[in-house]
Parts: sequence; C-alpha cells; structure tokens
Amino acid sequence: MRRKILSIITMAAVIVLLANALNTFTQTQANRAHLLSQLIYTGLENLHYSGKKVNKDFSGNAFKEFLDVLDPNKRFLLQKDTEELAKYKDKIGEEFADGDTELMTSATQLIRERTQDVMKFYQELLDKPFDFTIGENIELDPEKRNYCADLPEMKELWRKILKYRTLLQFIDLKEKQEKEKEKGKTKTDAQLEEEARKSVAKSTKSILNRLLQTYEKDGLALYLNSLVQVYDPHTTYFPPMDKEAFDMQMSGSFEGIGALLREEDGYVKVTDIVPGSPSWKQKRPQPGDLIMKVGQGEDEPEDIVGMRVEDAVKLIRGKKGTLVKLTVKKPDGQIEVIPIIRDVIILEETFARSAIVGDEKTGKRFGYIYLPKFYNDFNHSEGRNSTDDVKKELEKLTAKKVDGIILDLRNNTGGALLDAVRMSGLFIPEGPIVQVKDSRSDIQVLKDPDPGTVYNGPLVIMVNSLSASASEIMAAALQDYDRAVIVGSNRSFGKGTVQAMLNLDNYVSRRQSDGQPLGALTITIQKFYRIKGASIQQKGVIPDVILPDQFSALEIGESYLPYSLSGDAIPPAEYTRWSNNDSLDLKLLEERSKERTAKETRFKFLQEYIQKLKAAQDQTLQSLQLKRVMEDQKKLRKERESFNKVEEASCHIKIEPSQEIQKESFASEELFKIEKDREKDWFKQIDKDLLLKETISVMHDMVEMQKTKPVTQGS
Repeated sequence: MRRKILSIITMAAVIVLLANALNTFTQTQANRAHLLSQLIYTGLENLHYSGKKVNKDFSGNAFKEFLDVLDPNKRFLLQKDTEELAKYKDKIGEEFADGDTELMTSATQLIRERTQDVMKFYQELLDKPFDFTIGENIELDPEKRNYCADLPEMKELWRKILKYRTLLQFIDLKEKQEKEKEKGKTKTDAQLEEEARKSVAKSTKSILNRLLQTYEKDGLALYLNSLVQVYDPHTTYFPPMDKEAFDMQMSGSFEGIGALLREEDGYVKVTDIVPGSPSWKQKRPQPGDLIMKVGQGEDEPEDIVGMRVEDAVKLIRGKKGTLVKLTVKKPDGQIEVIPIIRDVIILEETFARSAIVGDEKTGKRFGYIYLPKFYNDFNHSEGRNSTDDVKKELEKLTAKKVDGIILDLRNNTGGALLDAVRMSGLFIPEGPIVQVKDSRSDIQVLKDPDPGTVYNGPLVIMVNSLSASASEIMAAALQDYDRAVIVGSNRSFGKGTVQAMLNLDNYVSRRQSDGQPLGALTITIQKFYRIKGASIQQKGVIPDVILPDQFSALEIGESYLPYSLSGDAIPPAEYTRWSNNDSLDLKLLEERSKERTAKETRFKFLQEYIQKLKAAQDQTLQSLQLKRVMEDQKKLRKERESFNKVEEASCHIKIEPSQEIQKESFASEELFKIEKDREKDWFKQIDKDLLLKETISVMHDMVEMQKTKPVTQGS
C-alpha cells in the first residue's frame, strides 16, 4: 500500500530540520544525480523515524532490493552479472552518503546489454510452432528460481516464458472462436497458434523496447527507491512525473478506470478500487487481480507483464468515454478479459454518505454511513472534510430516530490524521484518541478537540484487511473506550506510521536549481499508538466479531511488506471508558454471529472459496500442456461463476434514504437524474452486501442486549 498520511502537527518542524540539514550544500554538488542522492540521504538521516544508520547491513539489504527492482523476475541478469555487481554490495551506503551513483550506472548498463541479448533471440523462439502436448512446466515464482547460469539457460527460460504467453493467447483465441463460430469461417488450431505467436512477438518487442527506455530515463529513480525502501515501505521517492501523478490522484480529478495499482513480482497488481469509479461500479477488476494485458478499444491488447506500473498506468488511463480492455489473472488463477468504459473519477463519489438499513422481520432501523477515506482539503478553508460530512450524516440519521449506527470503514486506507481524531470525538464526550511518538521518543497525546457528543447510541464499525491508518486509529480508539463494537475480517491492515511529503525543490538554492524539478520524498516521521499503549503497526485492529472475508486469504497487510517497522508499546493514556455499553456481552455477540454464518449457505461457500484461494497462492509451478491448462481454466471459471452468483445475490436488506433528494437542489433535470441513479446504484450494492447483512444482525443483538432508549441528538 502506498497511501500517505500528512502530519500537519509536525510539518513545520520537519521543514526547519531539513532546511538546517541541507544548508551545507555547495555549488560543486549541483549534478542532479549527485544532488538528489545526497539530498535524500540527508533527509533520511535527520528525519526518518527509525534512526536507521547506513552501514553494512543497510548496504546488503539495499543491494538485494536494487537487484529485485532491476530484474524482479530473474529473467535478464545472469548469475555472473550479480557476482560482478556484488563488488558494490558493501559500498552502497558509502555511495549513498557521498552522492555517488556508480552502482546504478554499472547495473543499468549491464541489464540494458542483457535486454538486448533477449531482443536478439526472442523472435527466433517465436518463429516455430510450440508443442502444447509436451508435459513441461515453468516456475512463475522468482523466489523459487536462481539466476540463469549463462545465455543458453536464459534462452531456455525465455522459451518457456514465451510458450506460456502463447498458450494463454491461444486459449483466448480458441474460446473467442467457439463463441463466434456461427458468424463465419473458423480457423484451425495451427492457424490460431500461429496468430497467438505473432501477437506475443508484437507485445514482447514493445515490452523490451519500453524496458530499454525505462533503464535510460528512470534508472536513477529505480536506484534511489531501492535505497529508501530499506528504511520502511512507506518512505518513497517520487520523480517529477510520479509527483504530478500523485498530485492528480490526491486532487480527485482524473480520467480513467479508478483502479489503484502497484508492481509485484513483475506484475501490475490491483491494490484498491476508487469508490464510484467504473471499476467499482462493475466490481471488476478487484484488489488482488494481476493485469496481464491492456487493449485500447478493439485494438490488439498489449502485454504488460514485466512493465513498470507507471507505464501501465499511462496505457490504462485515457479520455472519458473510451474503451479499455484489461486481461487479468484472478487470485484463484483464472484469466478474465474485462472491458471498461473510462470516465471522470468524480470526487463526490468518495465523500461520506448514508442510508437507513434494517430487517423487515424485526422492524429495527439502523443508520448506515459509508466512509471511503478520511479526506480533508487543507489547501482551501472552505473545502470539505470527512468529519463535518459524517457529522451531517449523523444528524440526518438521528432525526430519523434510528436504533443504532453502522459506520463502514472497509477498504478505507486512511487519510487525514486530524479527521481521525476529530471524527472519533463525535462519539465520545472527551478524552484522548491516539498517541503519537517521534524519533526522539517524545510522545504526544491527541485529544478530542470538541466537548460533548453528536451521537451516543449503539455503534458498530466495519473494517477489513484493507482498512488502514486513520481507519485503524478511529476503530482502535472507540474499541478501547468500549464505545463501539468492531466487526470485520480477522484484522485490519496494520499501518501504524505517519508520513510527511517533502517537495525536494524547496530545499535547494538557486545555484543548485539547474537540476530541477527534483520530485518529492515521503518520509516516515512518527508512529501512532492506541490509547491503551499498544501499537497498531503490523498487528492491526482485531475485530470483536470476526466474519469470513475473501481478502483474508490474500497476503494483504503491513506485516507482508518488506522492511516494515516493528510494533511495540508505550504507556497507556488516561481516559474514561464508555460505561453505556456495560450490558454488552461481546463473547455472546460473536457466538451468535458464528451460529448464523455457520447456517448461512452463502457464508459456507465463501469460506470454501477462501480455502481455495489460499491453496492457489502456493501453486506457482505452471503447466505448459494445453489439455491440463484448459482443464484448470474450465474448473476455475466454474468456481468463479459460482462465486459471482453468491456475490450478486440479494440479501433482502430493507433500505431507505436518510434524506430524500430534492429536485430543486440541482441546476438541471439531468443532474437530478444522475444523483437519483447514483443513489439507486448504491442501494443495489448495499442489498448484495452479505457482510453488511450479518452486521445488521449483530447490531440487532446489541440493541436487544442494551434495551436502549430511543437514540437522541448528543450535546
């Protein structure tokens, strides 16, 4: 996960420290690569929370990280190449401190040569038909393979790589022909295989050419990021173009499909979906999917395996109304083609919204607030923020006399720390919300800034393994107060660190400005802790009631990220727990939930599917035999179709708006209709939400236990 939290509280101090640390630079250090390296090194040495020193251990880790970044799938570098580069292994830290980039220069030149070697023979391998009857395999996990010993071994590896890609393309062509055979003349298997090889040859040429360009123009960024990542996974160098993309994302205004991506083992992986985006609306792709190809409209799709995520994003983004086709590999191994019409990713879709949900059998009505992120427009005083918006939704719901509130923080990866603190305060009279510790071990307790509550009735907070950072701060605080019952997957993400983003151009003199723009550095400057003193880092928040969740089968979370900072503990803060929930029996709530989910057929299917996902993750030895691969694909498709039926089935949740949409509030009939359609689509999504259905049952049990009075507006 690469979402950043900006700590407003410490930003002024960060700027002063870094400015003081950099005032020794001289004009002779104006070389861009040299300047950038020393600039970033100085910032990390002075400001990074860990206090990690650049020593032999750092150099060893940075060397391994650089090789992984340079050749993540061990498809280009030979064993002797890595041995040649190993002479820099113990000197990387020294080079970093001095601003030298000799390793980067040598390594990028070497991998360019190896890429050119592949360009010399890949076409030869694709000129002859592949025999898909032979029982051979390819290991897809680079961690289970060594670097190739020599060029003949590398050529054999590439033969299998190209054969596998051709096999997938052949199956795709064959299935398309089966669906459209009544439309015209069919091709023989030999003709389809030849067409598949030509397609793979075209995409391979494109990939190799792009890689050569990447090494030339982005080699410095690859190198610097391999160094800063050793500090922790959320410290990142953004070159100028990436900084622009980041700013575009933070502004909430761009045209595309709304999928957040990252590179993983040579693949472009979907890590999150922007609520309200085309991908979100059609529930495809989903977090965990690997994007294999990108096609523009009806054009031949381009293979992006091995492509950097920045280049993949350029292919996936595009003008509103245009068609892009993604070929994705699901976590269970199934290959699927997903057509998506690009659109403007509307910021309005990411704001808090509410509805009233319930069960006709019981007659209970509960407020449901969906919060996709903790947003706050710090650049405009009149801009919207998530705390004020949630407060308005609470006021709407309490006016409707609901029996309880469900706050949904699933897939909420965080945002403004300030809003996590202020929003938590809407539910408690006063007291601490989170503790923050800096690199000097100074601890600051961030408290509810406003006395009184906005809502004081039964409260449930929903989380999953993608709920991170600010979401975890709020869920942990209200759990520690015994104010809310947390419901969700086995644990939240576990991101307990705070970052600041530094525009590096602000820290160089006019004499050094020839190399600008320099980009930006996000740097981890603090860790945050629960009011009870425990760290959220790596551990996450453990729900009071745990529900089956398909994401729990995937390796998602802070603990899976390399160089993640460890969790620890500090003394608890002084606070007064919420006594209104004393009648709640959390153990009984969980037992009743388990009884219901055990009887529910859809939950049984979900748990079985989770086990299949776990098993599929370990199966990295891929057959290159047509019969076997087609059998596997058929089985996976059948399982996926069954899962989709369960996922799309109605849960018969009774839904009503928290406030009627007023036609006169809109400038045109069209805008009014768009808003009504948006609400209708959202209600459809709510009605299919099996986890929400069970959460409503948990909330009903809570209300019955508490025998609460009607919910009223707080003071």
